[in-house]
Amino acid sequence: MQNPIYSFWRDNLQKSDTPIISKKTTPKAVEYIEKIDKFVLQEFDENQSLSHFVTADSYLNFKNSPALLINPQVTTYDKNGKSDHILKSKRANYLDSGEVRFIGQVDIYSSDGITYKMNTQELLVDTNTDDLTSHKEVTYLGEKVKIIAEGMYMKTKDNKMQLTGKANIIQDSGQNIVTKDLYIDESNNQKHYYSDNKTTYLSTANKIYAEGVDMNMQTELTQLLGKVNIVQTSGATIKTNNLTLDQANGQEIYRTDGKIHYQSNVADIKATGMNYDVIQQKIKFSGGVEGRYD
Repeated sequence: MQNPIYSFWRDNLQKSDTPIISKKTTPKAVEYIEKIDKFVLQEFDENQSLSHFVTADSYLNFKNSPALLINPQVTTYDKNGKSDHILKSKRANYLDSGEVRFIGQVDIYSSDGITYKMNTQELLVDTNTDDLTSHKEVTYLGEKVKIIAEGMYMKTKDNKMQLTGKANIIQDSGQNIVTKDLYIDESNNQKHYYSDNKTTYLSTANKIYAEGVDMNMQTELTQLLGKVNIVQTSGATIKTNNLTLDQANGQEIYRTDGKIHYQSNVADIKATGMNYDVIQQKIKFSGGVEGRYD
């Protein structure tokens, strides 16, 4: 792998007169040894094509700490020389390797109109692949959800992201979905979140256990995959497979055409198919219903 070629401009170069404190990057006050206002940096690949364009209000160089960029913006380019992604933040470190490590809230704008917003202690931009990585806690602001995960990896050129480790999906409507290693696919104008790991869905009325989750954020339909166990606040349980949660237009309806086994203190019901309106607290079983009541 060849190293990128750099070219940069320096305006208003200053030596340190007063200390600059960066709580995010250094444990105590550190005096910069060089300051560059209106910092501009170009990076070229081995074919002499522009690959990155970095700007910042200020560049602060320290003796024993990574350089600090104030209000940085990084623009990446595709092989045809067209703008691919723009990343913005209030602060970032510029590393000796040429990589940029963003700090705090990062806004990512892709050339096809997709915007990503996230907050993390560290977001590293790989200047060879343009891939983004964080090994710190990430808060991702998605379509009607906020997702908190233990880390993140994103292939920017594909508009595909993996939120790594435990992922807590907090919906604007109040429900929580807890899973692991959640994938977010926004290629081809879709908004597709999915995981094949054990998943727990939490609402005020029910707790649902499943073996995976598949969310279409455009239609507001969520599939809870594999074996599904619904535990109601009353203690009743419903066992089925591959449950659909319909949350469109503020509703919360559970649907399945699979086999159903409902058990409570007073009833034991088996059926094939269910429509459960959670808000109305009405359950309709279908397909050869068999029941026993005590």
